[in-house]
Amino acid sequence: MSGSATPLLTPEKLPAEGWHATHAEAQERLARMARALGASDWKGVDEGARWIYEVLRPHNEAEERELFPLLEEIGAESLYQRLYEDHRQMWDLTLQLLSGISDGQVRAPQSVILTGQRLVDLVRDHVEAEEELMLPLLKGKSLYASDAETQDGYLILEKKLIAPETWSFIVQAPQVARGRKPGQFFMVAPFPESERIPLTLAGGDARKGYIHFIMQEVGATTKAMGRLSAGDRLYAVAGPMGSPTELVEEGTIVLMAGGYGSAAILPAAEFLHERGRRVITILGGRSKERVLLAEELGAASAELIVTTDDGTLGRQGLVTDALKDVIAREPIAEVVAVGPLPMMRAVSEMTKPHGILTLVSLNALMVDGTGMCGGCRVSVGGETKFACFDGPDFDGHKVDFNMLRMRQDWYKESERQAEDPHECKIGRVAATGPVDYSKYLNEPVTELDWQNLDLRGIKPSQKMKIPRQEMACQPPELRVCNFDEVSLGLSPEQAKLEAARCIMCKHPACIEGCPVSINIPAFLQEIVNDDPQAAARIIKESSSLGSVCGRVCPQEKQCEIKCVVGIKGLPVSIGRLERYAADSMLGSEELPPVEPATGRKVAVVGAGPAGLTVAGELIKKGHQVTVYDAFHKPGGVMLYGIPEFRLPNRIVDQEVHTLRRLGVKFVMNTLVGRSMTLEDLRKENDAVFMGTGAGLPKMMGIPGEEYKGIYTANEFLTRINLMRADLFPDYTTPVTVGKHVIIVGAGNTAMDAARAARRMGAEKVTVVYRRTIKESTARKEELEHAMEEGVEFKFLTTPVQLHGNEKGWMTHAECAVMELGEPGPDGRRSPRMTDERIVLPCETLVVALGFDVNPLIAQTEQGRLKTLKGGVVVVNEETGETSLPGVFAGGDVITGGATVILAMGQGRRAAAAMHQRLMEVPAASH
Repeated sequence: MSGSATPLLTPEKLPAEGWHATHAEAQERLARMARALGASDWKGVDEGARWIYEVLRPHNEAEERELFPLLEEIGAESLYQRLYEDHRQMWDLTLQLLSGISDGQVRAPQSVILTGQRLVDLVRDHVEAEEELMLPLLKGKSLYASDAETQDGYLILEKKLIAPETWSFIVQAPQVARGRKPGQFFMVAPFPESERIPLTLAGGDARKGYIHFIMQEVGATTKAMGRLSAGDRLYAVAGPMGSPTELVEEGTIVLMAGGYGSAAILPAAEFLHERGRRVITILGGRSKERVLLAEELGAASAELIVTTDDGTLGRQGLVTDALKDVIAREPIAEVVAVGPLPMMRAVSEMTKPHGILTLVSLNALMVDGTGMCGGCRVSVGGETKFACFDGPDFDGHKVDFNMLRMRQDWYKESERQAEDPHECKIGRVAATGPVDYSKYLNEPVTELDWQNLDLRGIKPSQKMKIPRQEMACQPPELRVCNFDEVSLGLSPEQAKLEAARCIMCKHPACIEGCPVSINIPAFLQEIVNDDPQAAARIIKESSSLGSVCGRVCPQEKQCEIKCVVGIKGLPVSIGRLERYAADSMLGSEELPPVEPATGRKVAVVGAGPAGLTVAGELIKKGHQVTVYDAFHKPGGVMLYGIPEFRLPNRIVDQEVHTLRRLGVKFVMNTLVGRSMTLEDLRKENDAVFMGTGAGLPKMMGIPGEEYKGIYTANEFLTRINLMRADLFPDYTTPVTVGKHVIIVGAGNTAMDAARAARRMGAEKVTVVYRRTIKESTARKEELEHAMEEGVEFKFLTTPVQLHGNEKGWMTHAECAVMELGEPGPDGRRSPRMTDERIVLPCETLVVALGFDVNPLIAQTEQGRLKTLKGGVVVVNEETGETSLPGVFAGGDVITGGATVILAMGQGRRAAAAMHQRLMEVPAASH
């Protein structure tokens, strides 16, 4: 991975003496051979071919014996396979060339020239790959690009117009190029302010690190991409995503495409062609210029059939006409169709009576591409599937095309408005402009003459007379018009008084209640001493995210509930004081001490609270730490799931900046399980931590969930928080918020969604919950803030059916009235449905019922990673180690959805166990 390590190889330990010299000589011989081909100097061509066979071949065989096994050991299987196949092709071409030349004469000059040119190009690329990719990798360097290499974006190497409003791109993206397989796609955000959109991979080169894709201008984002040029950079490129196309092992396969669907089937055609399979490709378009990649697909197919609506190329008619003829003349094992929905539907209907396996690629709405948002849900065989995770290919005979067609035009109106900068910003309340919030801060409240007292020495009885200091907030009528932070914090005077309320217990139970065991009395005492930065340093000894935890952690259920002061009154405001102290260090260049380098390497999967905690703990212990995340910004749920008005993104960004300065490396836009496997990370690191969270949304499973206007909480909040739909169309990610919004659920996520909807212009926001407020898992403060902001609550209510109009938009929700039964083993009374029904008008509904763990990584480990129902990963309670030795986990991935501070506590526990393990064994050679 990133950073230095003990090398596997040095120039003195290569498999053959003069390894580099052989490669240098090869380049010289290739140059002479190319000149000989150009001059029809057959003797010179023969001489070059013999050198390749007699000198370079033994050199390559030595590599296969001594270097290639090392590639397998570190998990670089793709590179191993490509280099191995290069050798075979190189030797075959050499023999062809030698057999075509006899005594300096040739019978087929043109054939010899073509074969010679292919051989020269192949050997040149092969030598370059071994020098620049294989050897650095085996010397401890990595193919995986750190963000230092992509922080300026992903370079566009080539861009050309291949059809009206349709562009071919070649982009430098090594991570995607190396891991791609037929049928997969990637996510691109061309600009910092743009949405993430899915695009199909048409090809690429793993050795040279580039990908090829086709893009058609259909909306604001793609039209903006159409204005880019070679030399420009794309902001974020993440992938590969999705499951590869399932290709049968025997029989003829028909690949079909309409328009830019050609890009999706090209990798499959090339893959099958390389393996000698019979492929028939059928391409269609409205006219000649709309038929794409015909030459490339023709070269990779046994037969190419082109159809156009107007007959300007190939036969006039539809692709289904051609398919009908093919089915009539020969057996077909499988059909793969990619293109417009009507075309894929027609193909599926044609093949169904014949029982031909038919796959269609569903390019549904997506935000993240990892299975987290649920926006790409489709109905297949009556079951809800996520196109980005379960697909994009599905059995065309089972796909509900009506649902898909209805959902595809969800954002057409938003796209129109994004293209017109003069349009009003849909759904959003009027901005209030900059506000001076200092005027809303509270004055300290106490009867003590505290300014003339030494608060450090007053008696406990005097401390108990100091009332709890109330933190100021934006007035409700103001805050519903902006996304600025609602809670304004304690003033320095308030903080000092509040900290003085702590009676400094001999056995402070508050520390036991803190999941990361912060020395709470010690940092409170520093605040009383008028030294908040000293207090912050104490917090940082246990928590690298103090400013975050001070805002979003449920202190009232953790440290504050243990506070002795709370026995006779209100507990000390530990959380608010943590925020006050930690904020004093935001932006500071001061760094905590770091121990000497150990030479051990750690990979952290997931840049959320658990992963960042582990990174912070282990980097301070002297280990090399690299964090991998599928998004383009580190922060995880703290960025995409918690709104700006509760946790400003700048707070998270500053905490991440500190980790970078400590030496933590971040590899973004990388989905472990697709770009690389957990096994890859295990082989290249001394320890691995999984902090991937719980990002698989739960749906209600009731009729009508397919209507437009229905979101999961993850998608709704990600669009607003991370992709900044609140600033649409300046930021091009849209979100639709109707006049009437329903939020299903009553946890913290539900409160975030409800309050965000109010700020996005909803006239009425209603939270429906099947239990009562007593059973709600939301923080008391969040419930109070929601109520102050006009959110209404309907407890003992749950949706049972959703209804919409003929255009596919939701219009109202039919809900059942619930009642509570007897308490269960956990003390909670179970809800049960009555016969009473109510109907609520609703144009937007957000499902906030929690999340399961994304099973992607567990699936790639083929049963070696032990999990429970819902995908929760099983770990050792004391260490956080999983069933895979050396792989640890923490956060929502081992608990399901939980709090930030709990995730941090588990991360800290795992980091301690990892450090102990790392120091017990010698550093591995990578």
